[in-house]
Amino acid sequence: MKIPDRKVIFGLGLAFLLWCFVFLSNFLVSFWYRVTASSLILTVYAYSNVGAPKTITTKEIVVGVVSGLLLYGLFLFGFTVFKPFLEADANNVYVFRSELPMIIPAILLLITGFCEEYFWRSYIQSNFTNLFGKTGILYTSILYALIHISTFNLGLVAAAFIAGLVWGVLYDQLDSFWIVVFSHIVWTELIFVFLPLL
Repeated sequence: MKIPDRKVIFGLGLAFLLWCFVFLSNFLVSFWYRVTASSLILTVYAYSNVGAPKTITTKEIVVGVVSGLLLYGLFLFGFTVFKPFLEADANNVYVFRSELPMIIPAILLLITGFCEEYFWRSYIQSNFTNLFGKTGILYTSILYALIHISTFNLGLVAAAFIAGLVWGVLYDQLDSFWIVVFSHIVWTELIFVFLPLL
């Protein structure tokens, strides 16, 4: 049976512990500071195993922005259709919007979008697809969703799975770290700051 190497398993364990810290503690005053600090730790860990990303192109920025807009549109449509089932979970997520003036999360989301994609796509997914082929995309998306399980918010876990799967497929098909970074940033900025679903 194929299993990831110890460094990857340790990185996943670290991600799970850090996300428990993000959602279950009050350390660093705000969720936004905790998630940014945790994302930076994961990036440092991944960098020691992956190295620096390639240089960015204008095309990657454009494709990333468009894909982020489309993903937001998909979530908006899904939320509109299933609002009675998702509204309570969304309210539990949006409680974090009141912790700080929204300019601070808007800035921090630029950092976390980069960091999360660097860890999850450049490091974890790359290792998983080398080991398991295309199924590695699915495994990565499931794990990306499961690190949110400490919230006990099934809507958030499902959202993380869907977004992670979209970014995983984009990363695999277009072979571009920067596309998924800009997609992630645009999606989070819209859904959390500029055009929240509630």
